Amino acid sequence: MGLDKYDSSILMELLEDHERSLTDLSKSTGLSRFTVKNRIRKLFEGGFIHGPTVVLNPFLVGLKRTVFFEFKTNPHEPWLAKMLEQIESCDSLDGITGEYSLFGRFRMLDDAHFSHVLRIVDEAMSKSSFKKYRVVDTIHIYKETGVPFRFQEDKEPSPNLDEVDLKILDVLLHEAEYAKPPRLLSTTDLSRVLRRLGIQISQPTVYMRLKKLEEKNVILRHTMMVNWSKLGFNSKFIVRIKVNPNTYENVAQNFLAPMTEITDLYRTGEDYGLLAILRIPDISAYNSFLLKLYQTKETIDTHTTLVLEERKNTSVPLGSRTKRS
Repeated sequence: MGLDKYDSSILMELLEDHERSLTDLSKSTGLSRFTVKNRIRKLFEGGFIHGPTVVLNPFLVGLKRTVFFEFKTNPHEPWLAKMLEQIESCDSLDGITGEYSLFGRFRMLDDAHFSHVLRIVDEAMSKSSFKKYRVVDTIHIYKETGVPFRFQEDKEPSPNLDEVDLKILDVLLHEAEYAKPPRLLSTTDLSRVLRRLGIQISQPTVYMRLKKLEEKNVILRHTMMVNWSKLGFNSKFIVRIKVNPNTYENVAQNFLAPMTEITDLYRTGEDYGLLAILRIPDISAYNSFLLKLYQTKETIDTHTTLVLEERKNTSVPLGSRTKRS
């Protein structure tokens, strides 16, 4: 099954907001509600969509520290990658080219949590052949999962989430696991799922809590988990970008974050102070991206790493709020 212009239009709108009604999608595409519903079903069945999810502000769910680890491993040590995947604080892990062979993103509550994770990593790496890894600390998040962060994390008021809020967010993050067959869940469906998980909550209460989480910028977007390869985005790159030091904020927010090729963008403490994650169709598209990148005189240099394998991608690991692993 290939995607025509109507399928692509529906999919793009669902990526922007999977809560768009069939009526809205019908108006924007010119198709009937029945046809839109049928096309969404086929997107699920064809494997283009894995299921709905949400983009959360990690700072506001209590995960105040985002750190990247690069690991040098041996192909004869598959146990090491599997062990890293099992660390709950690790929400993404990729096999990469270059000096290091694994690249992981870790979310932590605070410095004490970071020290705990570091001890786990140290113990694992002590048993490896190379015993080599490096830590890349983030200073600011500019964009994640295609959503620009237009606010300062440290200035956002704490939403004081309770355990019911956290369970709602956890279900929304993993909504695809609860929707069988795969489909979009209504707030009524969500209240039923929560009751099965031991939380007695009505549909109106679920609705009101969701609205508050959106208003407080805890939920940044309702979107979809997609199969990037099926959509033609066969290549993933990690690009480190060096710019003039006094232009980081402007370049990141106004030049890089709006680029559709960039799904995630961070400021780090490295010499190449911007770290971008790219999803593109092929090497030709990457070349076009580089040409666009150097259109601004502020870009000094870049360093690119190709992702060979996506081993783990679980979004914000809310469980790490309570389990130090």
